[in-house]
Amino acid sequence: MAPTKSILFVDDDAKLLAGLRRMLLPYSDFWSMEFASSGPEALKILEEASFDVIIADLRMPSMEGTALLTEVARLYPQMVRIVLSGTWERDLRMQASMIAHQYLSKPCAPEVLKITLDRAFALRDVVVEPKLLALIASTTSLPSTPVIYQELIEVLQTPEISARQIGAILAKDMAMTAKVLQLVNSAFFGLRRRITGPEEAVMFLGVDTVKALALLASAFSSFGATQCPRFSIEELQQHSTKVAAIAREIAKSQNASRQSLDDTFVAGLLHDVGRLVLVTHHPNQYDHVLSAVATGERTVAEAEQEAFGATHAEVGSYLLSLWGLPDSVVEALAFHHYPSRSADQHFGPLAAVHIANVVAEMLPTGKPATGNELDGEYMARIGATDELSVWSDLAQQRPLLECTLG
Repeated sequence: MAPTKSILFVDDDAKLLAGLRRMLLPYSDFWSMEFASSGPEALKILEEASFDVIIADLRMPSMEGTALLTEVARLYPQMVRIVLSGTWERDLRMQASMIAHQYLSKPCAPEVLKITLDRAFALRDVVVEPKLLALIASTTSLPSTPVIYQELIEVLQTPEISARQIGAILAKDMAMTAKVLQLVNSAFFGLRRRITGPEEAVMFLGVDTVKALALLASAFSSFGATQCPRFSIEELQQHSTKVAAIAREIAKSQNASRQSLDDTFVAGLLHDVGRLVLVTHHPNQYDHVLSAVATGERTVAEAEQEAFGATHAEVGSYLLSLWGLPDSVVEALAFHHYPSRSADQHFGPLAAVHIANVVAEMLPTGKPATGNELDGEYMARIGATDELSVWSDLAQQRPLLECTLG
């Protein structure tokens, strides 16, 4: 069987490269692998052949890993960029966090590397348009709602600020939540367990780290004016927050675990993050999408598929898969409109977000929005065909703003 994916490893340590060759030999049927001992050598190899992934060390004498990955991002934006390093210098790690999709620590077990790469490749075949793949891979941060961004900046200037206060602000914003979860769930900060809640992420990252991220313009930024007059980031954020709160209440009604509740809330908050990716990079095209939706010619998914070759669900899930967010969150994003296309058989974050997304749009009128109805096949599969009215009532019983991660 010919390898289907190609990977370029870059490290100035000859012994480490030799060890990687031996360690990864069992995976040669799946991956085509090349090895370079420096950044300049890696760039020469890239001039002659294309690769899906580059995995580079940070500390290299002739060219630092961050400089190499920055150049790779410029020349080959579709490539997945991963750091494999043993350095714990905070400034260097922070720089790397702005250009690499994920960070792995040395020594890295082969099964960990394989899992990381499998996840990075998992949704790549769904998003097949090369320009769209490059757009997603080149996205290292997303703009935030201006009001929430300003609130965060003001709070971070307060001398006695707590992780709880910062986490509460982050939990209001999909872009900042996605970024801090990317960092805390990578090996950038050496944690050995999964974290989904924004408040818990701030506790582990530390207030000083979040302050540093806020000062990096490319990490947190405010959403500016675009050429997409039909799009409102405030409305998108309000809808996402509402879906997150309703999904969490639905999950509670099913006696979900604390971890599942956190996963569900974050999946609800991030379920439309793909729309933010598309409108940020292609405002004119996305305005045409919203125009088609407004006239009733297309559903959002149909119009996006026609314009971009993929929907916001696929774009968002691929981005967060690259960023290393938990599988349950990525799955909920990928299939939140059509969960029957997944292999899911149980009531979890995907089910809660799918139902909440429908219920959130029903609240003003009592009727599902066109193109956003419950997936009957999936609801029957998980044994939840007759409870829509119950969940709709549940969503209206308590003020949504009271539904937090606490």
